[in-house]
Amino acid sequence: MKVRIITKGLPHAEWLEARSQGIGGSDAGTILGVNPYKGQLELWLEKTGRTPDTFTGNEATRLGQAFERPIAELYAQLIAEQGLVVVAWPVLLEGQNDWQLANVDFFICDTTEANYAQFELGVVNDWDGHDAPPLIHSILEIKTSGLAGRGNADAWANGSVPAGYRAQGCHYASVTGIHNVTFACLIGGQGIVTRDVTYTPKELSELEQAEIIFWMNVRNDTEPEATAKDLDALKTLYPQSTDEVVEADEIVLGLVQEYVAQKNLVDAADDELKRLRAQLEQIIGSAQAVTYNGNTLFTYKSNKSSDTFDIKAFKDAYPEIVAQFTVAKPGARVLRMAK
Repeated sequence: MKVRIITKGLPHAEWLEARSQGIGGSDAGTILGVNPYKGQLELWLEKTGRTPDTFTGNEATRLGQAFERPIAELYAQLIAEQGLVVVAWPVLLEGQNDWQLANVDFFICDTTEANYAQFELGVVNDWDGHDAPPLIHSILEIKTSGLAGRGNADAWANGSVPAGYRAQGCHYASVTGIHNVTFACLIGGQGIVTRDVTYTPKELSELEQAEIIFWMNVRNDTEPEATAKDLDALKTLYPQSTDEVVEADEIVLGLVQEYVAQKNLVDAADDELKRLRAQLEQIIGSAQAVTYNGNTLFTYKSNKSSDTFDIKAFKDAYPEIVAQFTVAKPGARVLRMAK
């Protein structure tokens, strides 16, 4: 690994610009298909400059950033007896390829290997050098869950690490060559849990190959295959239809046939679901709940009444005002299978 830039004191906009020039740890889960919120096509649109990354943070990410250093301080106390120290090195790292980038939270260094006493035990030490801190033992990644909202504590159960975080750690291991990563997560109502992961050559190779293919698609301006998470990205990429007609081959024909078959299954399941719901609504009638042996099976309560705007009446009463504030709205594209 080598230092791309020193991030200490770097304006946030410049840091975002530097990070956008390659693949970072938070991109790894998307590239491996384990990010539940973003698909490869959306990430490709961002990396090719077609769309900006519009995520500016939320309460969960803000709390996560605020608690990052304190959690690292607590973890530093836990490992002090082993002669291990936590070190913050504020840099953007680059791997063997110039597009492999990493912003590592912290490093764990071993002061026992050579009676190395430069670092203080039990606290987070700051390292401002251009060269890596000495005697790195592993990487430390700080996470939070359930501080704002319900969180995803179950994903940490039984010694597990959430798939997206595990992919992020694998990316950092690939960039740095440090294959041991410790995750320390503060879970609301539970406290801090730690997970030690040593990435295997197989895991590293699979991620590296996936990232190479993705970055080739970025540089060659080739769209990656869309997934279920890319429907909004496709609307951004192709918002309006043209007069062009695409001639299909056998592969496309197979996709159409598979789509029709799956849609028929979904429609049949939806009809069955509606039938079951209708019978349940008939059973409950005007009551608010149905119980069995004292336990609630389901409820069917009326929401609180609210006011709504009668746009039709407003149009009839004030057509001039409506015309003044009416703008054209592009028609939505509709996917229809031919009979």
